[in-house]
Amino acid sequence: MGYCFITFSISAQETKVYLGIGGLYNSFQDTRVSDVQFNKVSGFPELGFSRVSAKDYGYAQVYGYLFNTNHPQYDSVEILTVGYNVRLGYLRKIYPNLYLGGTWDVVDYTSRDNELLGNNSNFYRMASDIFISAKYLYRLNESWDFDFGLDYGVLSFVNSAPSFTANFPQKTVDSGEVSFQEGEVRDPLSLKLMVAKPFWEQFYLRTHIKVNFKKRFGLDYSWCMRTYADHKDYPITDAMHRLTFMFNFVSHQKSIQP
Repeated sequence: MGYCFITFSISAQETKVYLGIGGLYNSFQDTRVSDVQFNKVSGFPELGFSRVSAKDYGYAQVYGYLFNTNHPQYDSVEILTVGYNVRLGYLRKIYPNLYLGGTWDVVDYTSRDNELLGNNSNFYRMASDIFISAKYLYRLNESWDFDFGLDYGVLSFVNSAPSFTANFPQKTVDSGEVSFQEGEVRDPLSLKLMVAKPFWEQFYLRTHIKVNFKKRFGLDYSWCMRTYADHKDYPITDAMHRLTFMFNFVSHQKSIQP
């Protein structure tokens, strides 16, 4: 007895606008000030748009989060974390079901308040990131389809909170020409404090698996990790798992004429 598996390819233009509610697990460590690693499970909202055809794939996405984390060593101390992300992506079809292109995180912001750190009580990172992106779309049948994605960060512009060595190049730190918590170097909205980080100065990777059912529902698991060191031996590492349930309140399919 034999079995036959049929894969359906994209043959129409599909447009979706969705509202997502999910949970996240965040792990963060800033070794410039502490060896403590902060971990937290929380919820978040998400809003997104996608349009896919036999030729290309475009999407937009925004999500945010707000949660308190208990300090692992001091139960009475809570660390408030606030963050949001605004993302755009465009990919072209290069092979059946395979798309290649780029993603731009227009704004990726996070802020953490830890009262135990004195002058370093607020960590922030304002970034704008560019990725090479790949996506494989697999349609099992008329009801089920899958979306596998991979993003690799190639260039980021980052304004990160200074620490005991402030935001200076390593050679400046080595020569002893450092600034200690001057007000003018602590402005997350300052463009002049943005530092370019190409892929060899940081590691930033994302991946996701999304399952769509019928036209209205989707479930998306994603993982990302960013790590970099402004000064050797003092890396900042931020990783996040997200699981999102999506409801497509707009789901439209348009036939494409050959």
